[in-house]
Amino acid sequence: MALFARSRRPAPPAAPSTPASPGPGTGGFDPELEQRIHELGADFLARARRNRSGLLSGAFWQDKLMNWTMKDEAFKVQLFRFVDVFPRLSTPEQVHEHLVDYLRQPGVTLPPFLATGLKAGGLLKGTMTRQVTSQIERMASNFIAGHDAASAAPLLETLWRRKGIAFSVDLLGEACVSREEALAYQAKYLDLVATLPGLVHDWPADERLERDHLGAIPRTNVSVKISALQSEMDPIATPAVIDALRETLRPILEAARDGGVFINFDMEQHELKDLTLELFMRCCEDVDFHAGLAMQAYLRSGPEDARRIIEWSKASGRRVTVRLVKGAYWDYETIHAQQHGWPIPVYQNKWETDANYEACARVLLDHHDVVRTSIASHNVRSMAAAMAYAEALGIPKAGLEIQMLYGMAEPMKQSLRGMGYRVRDYVPVGELVPGMAYLVRRLLENTSNEGFLRAKFAENRDSETLLRAPTSAGRDVADPSPSSQFLNEAHTDFARADRRQAFATALERVRGELGRHYDLVIGTERRRGETAIYSYNPSRSAELVGTVACASREDAEHAIRTAYGAFPAWRDTPVEARAALLRRLADELRRQRDALSAWMVLEVGKSWREADADTAEAIDFCDYYADEAIRLMTPTVLGRYPGEANTLFTQPMGVGVVIAPWNFPLAILCGMTVAAAVTGNCVIMKPAEQSPVIAAKLMEAMQAAGFPPGVVSYLPGIGEDVGAHLVDHAWTRFIAFTGSRDVGLHILKSAYTTLPTQPG
Repeated sequence: MALFARSRRPAPPAAPSTPASPGPGTGGFDPELEQRIHELGADFLARARRNRSGLLSGAFWQDKLMNWTMKDEAFKVQLFRFVDVFPRLSTPEQVHEHLVDYLRQPGVTLPPFLATGLKAGGLLKGTMTRQVTSQIERMASNFIAGHDAASAAPLLETLWRRKGIAFSVDLLGEACVSREEALAYQAKYLDLVATLPGLVHDWPADERLERDHLGAIPRTNVSVKISALQSEMDPIATPAVIDALRETLRPILEAARDGGVFINFDMEQHELKDLTLELFMRCCEDVDFHAGLAMQAYLRSGPEDARRIIEWSKASGRRVTVRLVKGAYWDYETIHAQQHGWPIPVYQNKWETDANYEACARVLLDHHDVVRTSIASHNVRSMAAAMAYAEALGIPKAGLEIQMLYGMAEPMKQSLRGMGYRVRDYVPVGELVPGMAYLVRRLLENTSNEGFLRAKFAENRDSETLLRAPTSAGRDVADPSPSSQFLNEAHTDFARADRRQAFATALERVRGELGRHYDLVIGTERRRGETAIYSYNPSRSAELVGTVACASREDAEHAIRTAYGAFPAWRDTPVEARAALLRRLADELRRQRDALSAWMVLEVGKSWREADADTAEAIDFCDYYADEAIRLMTPTVLGRYPGEANTLFTQPMGVGVVIAPWNFPLAILCGMTVAAAVTGNCVIMKPAEQSPVIAAKLMEAMQAAGFPPGVVSYLPGIGEDVGAHLVDHAWTRFIAFTGSRDVGLHILKSAYTTLPTQPG
């Protein structure tokens, strides 16, 4: 049983910051370079317009479903929800039922060709269902080449022989949830690495696809997602995760080395970014294979990440390829960061990402003797900027590879071929179910209001607009203003190495304080007690966390009388002063945050992340209740009538008892205590026997914050003895309890019994 007042409001987005300037000159851009970008871009677009046939050029944009999704956002959301579940629907009846359920939601406007079919029955119903089914399957086949290496081989050969396009095979599926699933993905990657070299061996030679300014380029190119190879990817355990992944990857990388296969490490969510960079460098040191790495330009850290790889490459003597992408997890990264109160790691405006992409490209191209650069984009401006800068550096066209997604923007690929550049398709291979997430992502990109392909093919915007330099001029900028006054305390981002180190340091410091004794605190007194409670680390049963005095019934009686004596002065203290005390306590908890969390790790066996969240919630309670107490306890005039004074006000009850559980030993104990104290009550804290040391640390923080003696007492003891005495006492005006149902019902039964000696 528990009662909480909580507020979960998102943190504001980080204020937009201007990315590194793409070049000197007016507005941060080199005029001569800008002119060349526009020349190359205009040539590129002109070539693309002359070649409008191909997948997802005219054909895609004429598709009725896709056209309607670009007109109606609500319809798009529901259609893509349906696409996501579609592989699990095994009968036409299930397909129709789900279509009706998703597309008949309030606010969804249906296109005429679907509205009629959804209302109809019989033959028309079946026809409509078959048409939608075939259309989704056709969409999937436009983006996914096959279910394994052998089934994808004919398409890959067509790309090579007929279109002059190289490939990088991407195995669909990521974020596995078990070791068995990770081993299954390892086997699939081994199949790709073992099978593809034999399939591509007899293809005709193509100098453009197989050589650049630094030497030979492998025909077989495979992209690897590390989250598919390890089910436990917690950055807190970065060294252990890296060691486990090195073991899983070694047979793949050794097979790639022996077969002359290029392996590219894909970049996934931001919390795995540093781990992926470190893993990539370690794997390159383990095995001498053809290596590449994706980097995301929508990350604010993009240029810094590029420099990190460049410096490592120089130091190690390894030439690697960097595939520069903009990033595919923008919504997730934004929402995830807001949810946790962290700075948003990705740019909030598309023009910022585009500008950062150009800045990252320049960093990489400046070191073309150390790293190979692959420009992975469908944005003509981004590609033209890289082309122009490479040209200015004297890099031959063979020294710049352009990568694009299979099934998208065919006219652009042929235009690039005509301009003399090497083009590589990123080709997904895998089953339809794991492919749905990929398909929906591609559909979202194609129908995005800011997507280049929509602007180019669906809306046919003019070249000047498409090639405009990425600056803030004339563009909307994300509003960084807070959405509310109260914001939750941000959880620690353990993806950051400095935060992991700080927490580890706190753990070691706390270990040096184990075994201390903690007295009872009653008013100005500290009582050692006749007996003690021994608190051991549940993860290391021989490790004594500390001993605390075990209160007797006499101690409990003394605590109640002391609190009763302190109550009048505390009751009459202005609520603003009491609230200020809570805010000082919040600051004290922030100051000791890692140490308090470390105590929870050692005393109750919480993980780092759960302990940190417990401390953050305790801070939240202090700040939130401070605000709410002022709001709730400010008297309100209810009416203004002659001869009457009608005022609504609240007042404290007296002495209360807080009985807290062990599973949230700081947050719940702190929350129930400060809620009662800030409203003018005096409190006796009775922590769980399993977590008395953490409660003692909270009491120390309250004393450091300046709580007057007697307002809060620290009284650990045995529940059946001290707890029962406190609950049954006539002077106890209220009980705040969180724990088991049986104990809670017993407390209720005792509390509603009015005693003759109970104060009025």
